[in-house]
Amino acid sequence: MRIVVVGAGLSGLRATQHLRAAGCDVTFVEAEHRPGGRVRTVRESFVRGQYSESGAEWVDSVHHRMLELLDRYGIDRLGAGERWTVIRRWLYWNGELLSPERIRQVEPGIVEQLDRFDALVADVASEVVDPANPHLHARAAEIDARSLADVALEAELGALARLFKRRDAQGEFGAEPADVSLLFLAQQRAQHEHVAHGADVVAHRVAGGFGGVADGLAREVGDISFGESLLGLEQDADGVVVHTSSRSLRADHVVLACSLVPLRSVEFHTPMPAALHEAVHGLGYGAITKTSVQWSTRDWPAGYATTSGVAQRVYEPTIDQPGDGGILMSYCGGQGGREWAVHDESTRIRLAADEMRSMYGLRGEVQGAYSRSWSTAVGYGGCYAVYEPGQVTRYWEVLRRPWGRVHLAGEHVATCTGYMEGALESGETVAGRILAAG
Repeated sequence: MRIVVVGAGLSGLRATQHLRAAGCDVTFVEAEHRPGGRVRTVRESFVRGQYSESGAEWVDSVHHRMLELLDRYGIDRLGAGERWTVIRRWLYWNGELLSPERIRQVEPGIVEQLDRFDALVADVASEVVDPANPHLHARAAEIDARSLADVALEAELGALARLFKRRDAQGEFGAEPADVSLLFLAQQRAQHEHVAHGADVVAHRVAGGFGGVADGLAREVGDISFGESLLGLEQDADGVVVHTSSRSLRADHVVLACSLVPLRSVEFHTPMPAALHEAVHGLGYGAITKTSVQWSTRDWPAGYATTSGVAQRVYEPTIDQPGDGGILMSYCGGQGGREWAVHDESTRIRLAADEMRSMYGLRGEVQGAYSRSWSTAVGYGGCYAVYEPGQVTRYWEVLRRPWGRVHLAGEHVATCTGYMEGALESGETVAGRILAAG
């Protein structure tokens, strides 16, 4: 079979790997000049060999596809691993850096409030029998219509608890609580439980960065045509024709392994079915801006910090890297991520550095910096998919079905949505479907 794969992120790399291994003739095109997509390790902006991730940053201990690749390429996980909690180690609030103990003093009952919120989500998640098909939930339409903001109101959160849950939504989904479907969050929690089987799950960074995984897959796959963009597509009963910025390619199938946002400007000469068109053009995408600032000395306490300011979340990605100095990351999502995106890179760096100085009283010098806004990045249009209220029931199934000879791949059509693991999962799923069709 002749296959065209568009997009050399993890999903496209995985799909091509499986298709070529099965003997298919695959033409693999990528608009950028590097593999990895939203997996991007940044080194050149920093000194002393340090690095940070401008894209995907963590692998969970239950992400078996990613762990297999780490082992294959000899990439070690770093540190003891992170166990995520709603209350981070520090909260910067009204000019004061608060410890967890101090947080409980400022807002008595905050733990109970957050527990109420989590219990409401857990009740819904427990009813998701099949995480691969959340739209089949017995009360799918009712639950999908609700947002995380609705859950926060029902849980009667106080000011600090609302801030923590807002930062959770902005960090996990790149979206505001009102823009995240409760059914989508329940699906994510159910999927997590499904693969964890009650085990303690920790998240790790990796030695050298996740760019090493993308590079390893690219070496295995070979023959990627970089700098070649998708412009148009048409299909009939006999095949599909893919028009790129440099040629037209006829194939038996095409895999669109890219964000849905750039597909919205592709010319589909064969019109999409109405439901698929709506899903492709309507699915939500989170807005995350990551800004890394390298300091000459590490004058900050260990642990994540949540801030009520513009930096949102501040943490050290170089905690397991050597050197007297280190990098602090500002991780901004949702409305804050979009607001940062309108600034140029130097302004974002200044905003992040200023808040970091205020939080920790930093006196060291800035030695390097980097900022990336995924919502304005050409070819991406967002950090990853977020199913907004009403979108699981409308979009989940239609995005995962092939449209004739056209197949969508990427984290947005995976069960493990929003993760590198999901990108790999979707690549495998699409390759298996095409091979089964013959």
